[in-house]
Amino acid sequence: MDTQQPKLELVMRIEAEIAPALVVGEIGGGVREIIPITGGRFTGPDIHGEVLPGGADWCLTRPDGISDIWARYTLRTHDGVLISLINAGTVQADENGDFRGRTVPRFEVADGAYAWLRDAVFVGTLLTDGAGTLAKATFFRVA
Repeated sequence: MDTQQPKLELVMRIEAEIAPALVVGEIGGGVREIIPITGGRFTGPDIHGEVLPGGADWCLTRPDGISDIWARYTLRTHDGVLISLINAGTVQADENGDFRGRTVPRFEVADGAYAWLRDAVFVGTLLTDGAGTLAKATFFRVA
């Protein structure tokens, strides 16, 4: 059995621009909102590029105030490779009205220079400003 403590390696930081939430309403178990992703950028030690418009976060805010998030983004690297990102986790409002939480991102990408994204385990942090205009995520590979 391997008893070595896992380490975290920075993979990327994302700044995703978001539009105002589309409020579906109470669906039984919480309030559903769809938050459109309208663009942005990402940077990391071995990868960078843009967040393409068209993704969204399907957020469910539970009665206890915690929001379950499930977001799907499309990233385009500086060299033209498309990466599908699925980011799930939970967030909660802080004292400033910003939303902070933890996520478990998964990447879908074709064979090639970024195929390593398919084969690793990642964790992330998320901060969405209270104004609802920017979501910042930082992803780490568990090594």
